[in-house]
Amino acid sequence: MEPRLTPSVSPDEHIARDTAIPVSHSRAPAGHVPYWDIEAGPPISGELRMSGFKHLMVVCMAAAGLSEEPWHLHSAPDLADRQALACMLRFLGARVDVDEDAERIRIDAAPLTGHRVPPDLSAQVHGGAYLLPVLLARNGRVDSGAHGGCRIGGGRGGGRPVEHIAQVLERFGAMCHTDGAGLIATAPRGLRGAVIDLADFSAPDPHHGLPTGPHYSGATKTALLAAATARGTTVLRHPYPKPDVQELVRVLAQAGVAVDMTPNAIEIQGADGPIGTASVVLPSDLLEVITFVTASVLLGRELTLRLTRPDVVRDGLAPELRHLRRIGVPLTWDGDLLRIRPAAGPLAPDRVVAASHLVYSDAQPLFALLLLAASGPSTLVETVWSGRFGYVHGLRSMGARLAVHGQELHIHPGPLHQAPGPLRGTDLRATATLLLAALAVGTSHRLFGVEHLARGYAGLPDKLRSLGARITPGTTAAPADPPGSQE
Repeated sequence: MEPRLTPSVSPDEHIARDTAIPVSHSRAPAGHVPYWDIEAGPPISGELRMSGFKHLMVVCMAAAGLSEEPWHLHSAPDLADRQALACMLRFLGARVDVDEDAERIRIDAAPLTGHRVPPDLSAQVHGGAYLLPVLLARNGRVDSGAHGGCRIGGGRGGGRPVEHIAQVLERFGAMCHTDGAGLIATAPRGLRGAVIDLADFSAPDPHHGLPTGPHYSGATKTALLAAATARGTTVLRHPYPKPDVQELVRVLAQAGVAVDMTPNAIEIQGADGPIGTASVVLPSDLLEVITFVTASVLLGRELTLRLTRPDVVRDGLAPELRHLRRIGVPLTWDGDLLRIRPAAGPLAPDRVVAASHLVYSDAQPLFALLLLAASGPSTLVETVWSGRFGYVHGLRSMGARLAVHGQELHIHPGPLHQAPGPLRGTDLRATATLLLAALAVGTSHRLFGVEHLARGYAGLPDKLRSLGARITPGTTAAPADPPGSQE
């Protein structure tokens, strides 16, 4: 049977059909918001296949715009970011075909001519920010409004800032203007190679002195995309060290970019024109892996995760795996399988630091939930994002004893109980944390904010149902933000 492909559409068809991202569980009547009624069911153990790595997918979709040959992405999960980026690329003139059944995307950017990122789409997800260096390199101009995603970035209205992207592009010779939300940049003579210390876009981790912070990853990826087609040599010192950057370097090399990577620097010989084709098999999403490890431990169920490119997953999660071993989570690796067994007793207390070179900030809320089941007090330290404790109010309503002191969260272990009212997730990982907490309690809860989950988890309700969870989606009048929800 031939694969089912979503055909390319013209910009006019995009405006008519694709302005709103078609996320099934976020559709709701005006004035209403989606929620899930959730409850744990009978214990079920099983095997789940993990979806592809979102952080790499979005930057590769953008990078395809640097080529005039087709790119293919495999294991590309159906997330809001994928849908929005596909719509943006189509609007700009590219042909994007999606095989939903095989989770495969084909992007042909040869006909791409646009320079204006559709603001209705960019405001909904963060991934469109990676189109900024691509369109500037391709067309000598880019015009973009605000970029969305989780409201943790410190930009206007809680949006994700673009000033650091502008500063990187200026190092390549661009002229940029930002207004606190959007970006207009021009480079009529093209981009030229540069020497950039990415530590300039970070702050030293107070515990180890290494670069960390909210702009570090985005600045590194922006610089890589700009350098790929620039004239001359670019040297990036102290690049962001996580797998999404390391894998992007390998993808650019596959597309013909001359690039040399060491732990402390990346050197790129710019192509001074379009790059070649690439076929990318995305590794499993590292944060989805941690999410289901947490679910297995909290629900006391054996679980097997089937992974794609498990070597990348294991290396990329090395800091998280060290902490999981330290607190007593039994994990067994067997080829492309990761098996999780219930802990034999209480977990051990720990001190977990989220930093650009340590535990992912996205994993920090999940460790908070695990450490509530420890035998003694624990501490979490957040050095990447401010306001990343949006789950605290919800967990406190379930009986958690949590104290926020600046960028530290002090955790006093104890059992959770049913919340007296609805739970409200304020961002992607906070919502996932409250979802797992409610399932661990076992009684029925109503969870608002589930629209955030569409940006990070593909098929999450079905995966949880396969483990015995009962999830019923619905809509109701929008609740007020709970007091202290951004603690």
